[in-house]
Amino acid sequence: MTAADQLTVGPWRASRMSGRIERPGQARDVEPKVMDLLFLLAAHRGQVVGRDDILAAVWPGVTVGEDALSRCVFKLRRALDDDPKAPRFIETVPKRGYRLIAEADAPSRRQTRPLVYVGLVALLVLAAIAAALLTARAPRDSEADRLVRRADDLYFQFDRRNNEAAVTLYERAIEAEPGSVAARAGLANALVQQVIRYIGPSPPRTQLSEALARGVGKTPEGADRLARARAVAEGAVRDAPQDPVALKALGFVLAAQGDLAAAEAVYRRALAADPDAWGVMINLGETVELRGDRAAALPLFERAYAAMSRLYGQEAQRISPWQSELGVEIARRQATAGRPAEAQTWYRRVLADTPLHPAATAGLAVLLARQGDRPAAIRLCRELVERAGPSAGCAPFL
Repeated sequence: MTAADQLTVGPWRASRMSGRIERPGQARDVEPKVMDLLFLLAAHRGQVVGRDDILAAVWPGVTVGEDALSRCVFKLRRALDDDPKAPRFIETVPKRGYRLIAEADAPSRRQTRPLVYVGLVALLVLAAIAAALLTARAPRDSEADRLVRRADDLYFQFDRRNNEAAVTLYERAIEAEPGSVAARAGLANALVQQVIRYIGPSPPRTQLSEALARGVGKTPEGADRLARARAVAEGAVRDAPQDPVALKALGFVLAAQGDLAAAEAVYRRALAADPDAWGVMINLGETVELRGDRAAALPLFERAYAAMSRLYGQEAQRISPWQSELGVEIARRQATAGRPAEAQTWYRRVLADTPLHPAATAGLAVLLARQGDRPAAIRLCRELVERAGPSAGCAPFL
């Protein structure tokens, strides 16, 4: 990274010392990690900086959640008024990294005369000041950031124990930093998961549609938790009205409360802020389907799959458990709609990304058999069973 403490990017002037970026008539505070990312990209202006290189430089020696970089890029773009669909500053290079495309200049430090003599006391004072400045400049995550990262990792395990642990950590993060948008959005999501999946004597649910049908959000306990989740999410959105994470959380709460029209509107705002927000696309698809427009859901799911492919290198931990299942669901819907060729294409796409996927293999085998190519179906299923073990879906072909 450049040794300069100040940087000019287009009309903006960034200062590490102040933690701000400014242009005539406007000044904005920028988080240390976001400032680090800006200086790193500026040091390699016009070149693609890979994801791993960014993580190593911005979070040295620290393991962060898979969305940390995406969120940092989002915050930098927001600070610079950059549009990801028509970038003037930060360009996303799919599956590789990011590139600063704006003109950038890091002015050199002002030169001073060398000191001929400095007393011992003065040297000690200067050393103390320098140490203090270095400490102030050193990018450090806050306690709230650390707690949110850990809570996010627990939340995405999607089981009751980890969800309850995530609630506790999000609450601690809010105590440490009441203004944390990420902590409030995470808490809202985890509270909604409590309602959708775990309230009531029935076995854990996985689908919002099932929870709505059972009316769990209307019970006193469910309504109370959703009301709390909504208050938390609305506060996050008030403080960060363009933050896709906060907007997604609010949309999730509204959907769980049965206000599907409002949820759809909020999800669309989140997509406008971050067109690659694959989780929002999935939630929006589910919401429009619950509103009765099943046909509109499929293109959203397909867009989500494509976004997952683009972002896989950055968010592998979160995308991996879901992408194949989404692809299989898309294939099934194509088959149900009477489009076997499209369904076959989707099954093959899943198998290209995740070889020997049981559901994709069985689904493709069924389509091949229906088209009269039973030998190909048998070969597919035989390879799956020989290499990965028994599969119920392939039983008719063995």
